[in-house]
Order: sequence, then C-alpha cells, then structure tokens
Amino acid sequence: MKNMMSFFRKNGFYVMALVLIAGILAISGIAGYVSGQSERNQAENAAEFKDRAAGTASNEAKLAESEAAVADEMTGYNADLVQKILSMIENGTLALEDFEEEGSMNGTAEASAKDAAVAENEPAEAAEDEPEADTEEAEMAGNVLNAGYSSENVMSWPVRGEVIMDYSMDKTIYYPTLQEYKCNPSILIQSEEGTDVAAAFSGTVADVYHDAQLGTVLEMSLGNGYEAYYGQLENVDVAVGDTVRQGQIIGTVSTPTRFYSIEGSHLNFRVTRDGEPVDPLDYLD
Repeated sequence: MKNMMSFFRKNGFYVMALVLIAGILAISGIAGYVSGQSERNQAENAAEFKDRAAGTASNEAKLAESEAAVADEMTGYNADLVQKILSMIENGTLALEDFEEEGSMNGTAEASAKDAAVAENEPAEAAEDEPEADTEEAEMAGNVLNAGYSSENVMSWPVRGEVIMDYSMDKTIYYPTLQEYKCNPSILIQSEEGTDVAAAFSGTVADVYHDAQLGTVLEMSLGNGYEAYYGQLENVDVAVGDTVRQGQIIGTVSTPTRFYSIEGSHLNFRVTRDGEPVDPLDYLD
C-alpha cells in the first residue's frame, strides 16, 4: 500500500495525463463515428432525392412530349377542340397511342375494342359486345379531330322545309310580327312543332342558352373558325362539351316565341365564320 501511494505521488501527474488523453481519444472516436454516420445518411438522402427529382422531371418531360405530339397532330384544328383532347390526356381518359397508328385518328370502336380486349386478356368479341369507357373516349376524340369544317365540306339541312325568311346582312328585310325592317343574320326554315332537328355538320356543343327572341339556342363549334346556331328549339338532348355527328338529332322544333308568332313555327339557323355571319344557303347541300 505504501509502495502504491509512493508510486502515485511520484507518477500521479503522468497517470492523470494518460487518463485524460485516453478520454479525449475516446470522445474524438465517438464524435468521428457520429459525424461519419451523419454524413453517410445525408449522402443517401441526397441520392434518393436526386433519383426522385430525376423521375419527376422524366415524367413531366414525357407528359410535355405527349401533349406536343398531339398538338402537332391537331395543327389547324379549332383551339377549343385541341384543348379538349389535351385535357383528356392529362386526366388519363385518352392515351397518346390512340393517335400514333395509321387510321387511329378515325377513332373506330372496333379497333379500340380489340386493344382493350388484349390488355385485359379477354376475347376481342367480348370487348366488342361491351365497349369500355376508354373506347368511347377514343371514338369521341376521333370525331372531334375530324370535325374541322372547310369550304370543301357540305352541310346537310337540319330540317326540311321552305325558307320563309332569307339571310340578309347587306340590306334590311321586313319582319311581319315585329312590323319593322332590319337585317337578318340567319335563315328561317318552316317546320312543324316537334320536328326533329339534326346537326348540319359534326362538331362540339359550345353552349345551350335561352334568348328572348330565338327561344332555346344551341351553339355548336365546327372547327376552323366556323360555328352553327340552332334557334327555336326544345327537347335538347345534348350538353355542352358533347361531340355531335353530322345528322345526329339534337332537339325538336318548339312553339315560336312571341317575336315570330306571325311567321309561325320554324328553325332559326345561323352560321358564322370567325364570328361574322355568313349565308347558310352557301353551305347547305
């Protein structure tokens, strides 16, 4: 015991120094390990974030490429129709592949049904019997793309009857009920109440509204700046945004408003190009 006490009196300073140095080294080793582990975790998190960012950028690039491709396909078509197709792509109801194969622009139900059957490992015949929702969307898209009206196209008569008031924008004509002269941007086609009214040309329903003079009016966008207006309607069975085929029934002739009581029941049919009225008779067959 005396020897130990003597040893510590002589060498105590060195022992304490060694203990202190050992403690410092131990603390430094732990701090280094913790720091290294933190750096490794940060590196792993950064790599994972970079991968996610790259994946997001890739998806955004693919979406932009798809939209650009469809926009290229639809160059020259009405801007509203183009936006409709792009919206269908964004919400997942329409795929870019519907536009890539030759002939797919027609949006035929048969081809789309077979594609749906292959995807679900079912016989094509079953898919044809019960078309899937995406088949209907593809058919709608095909109709929209083919709805761009041009001067080479011919419109069909929405109803058959005598034109009881002609288009006249360069001079005024007499309105019997109103007992006044004014210009007429449309034609009045005599028709019995309840007569079916058919679309003169394929297009998209842009608006359905009520007008004091014209009653219920259906506005349809035909593409390439052309629009058609059907007035004095009732029983309208299409809605805004619907794609309508040429010849499809859109409503029936209504009782005329009080502004046309003497003229009698009729369809008020108007066509505009870039917002300006044109003579419908120049476009009807």
